[in-house]
Amino acid sequence: MKPPQPSGRVEGATVMGIMLMLSAIALFTCLNGTVKWLTQTHDPLMVAWARNAGALAFMLAAFLPKHGLKLLRPNMPAAQVARGIYLLGSTLLYFFGLSYLDMASGAAIQLTGPLMVTALSVPLLGEKVGWRRALAVGVGFAGAMIIIRPGIDMRWAALLFVASAFCSTFYQITTRHLASYDSAATAATVAAAVGLVALTPIVPFFWETPEDSLTVALFLGLGVFAGFGHFLLTSAYRYAGASTLAPFSYAHLLGAAVVGFILFGDFPDLWTWVGAAIIVAAGLYVAHRERMAGRAKAVPAAHKRH
Repeated sequence: MKPPQPSGRVEGATVMGIMLMLSAIALFTCLNGTVKWLTQTHDPLMVAWARNAGALAFMLAAFLPKHGLKLLRPNMPAAQVARGIYLLGSTLLYFFGLSYLDMASGAAIQLTGPLMVTALSVPLLGEKVGWRRALAVGVGFAGAMIIIRPGIDMRWAALLFVASAFCSTFYQITTRHLASYDSAATAATVAAAVGLVALTPIVPFFWETPEDSLTVALFLGLGVFAGFGHFLLTSAYRYAGASTLAPFSYAHLLGAAVVGFILFGDFPDLWTWVGAAIIVAAGLYVAHRERMAGRAKAVPAAHKRH
């Protein structure tokens, strides 16, 4: 079954897509800083529950008046639920990782996500990936190994970020596919609902009531940062292609380093920066090659129309 033609992708609106992507990254940086702060005193499972509860409340308040009950009726319900599970897995693993390691290390390893998308596009989507892109993907993963440092000095908690990036890869692939079926509001709302339903039965075992107004405010902020951030991210793909947006996702690394230093005094060591630089370079090259491949396919198609 072929997906309907997306009504969302607006021609000539690349700048809008980029601005939406950067805005989403800014919110995610605030989210991760808040998460790291809260996981110093609260269980990551409780923080993840609050993130989904707040995000769902935000979505319902913002979009239910306009969309009505259609907001909760996706055209592809099973796929949207799967997307929500991928996001929940990525979120939990990332939150646990942040409770052990600095924000910049987590952000750098998470940037292997686009490389994983390229690698998995061969077995999952049947796409062809040339030797140049395959080599770049391998180089990017080598950069991740520099950050993780297998061996005597291995940073075991970094593997949580690797697993998170793996889940995020499936989330991104599903998001790109479902953008043609459901609105960004529906996709973001369903994802938050899935996470909330999954975590609610177990969160009482990890509950710790916040004792001060700042902590309460931070817990409430989780929902706004997460809900609005994922809505903007999903919207960005309606205005610009994935290969166009990919380079701008690396702004998250700089934001994580700045926020981590200001709030927690964490500054990545030299090897973390070296690994991050390799990952970014590999990711940018893969995005460049994918853009060239897209243009090469577009030229024969244009000739056929004429």
